Amino acid sequence: MIAATEPQELLSECNQWRNNLRHYREQLNGLKNQLYQWAAGKTDPDLLKEIEHFHNQFHIQLINIHDVKHAIREHIHQVEHHPNFGHKIPHHHLEGQYQTLVANLEKLQNDFRNFIS
Repeated sequence: MIAATEPQELLSECNQWRNNLRHYREQLNGLKNQLYQWAAGKTDPDLLKEIEHFHNQFHIQLINIHDVKHAIREHIHQVEHHPNFGHKIPHHHLEGQYQTLVANLEKLQNDFRNFIS
């Protein structure tokens, strides 16, 4: 992404990140439901460990989405109210958190799809 410098560019980028994270949250909730349906009646201990792993990962990543969305909301508030000053969370650090989370979410989705296929 091109580094955003103007307050309006920062806000626009942050709002896009929030929208994307909403979409990922919906996808994870869908995958979690898919896991529950797929896991019904499974008894193999190794399989149950994998099911528990994905259940835990979905939960952890939903928390991570919430935390990054909260940091984005804080950043938006700072930019809106103090556009010419430094921010508690520099934009590029927040972008790094967002990009890392998205990479982790994509990997989790791919791993889960491979697991159930």
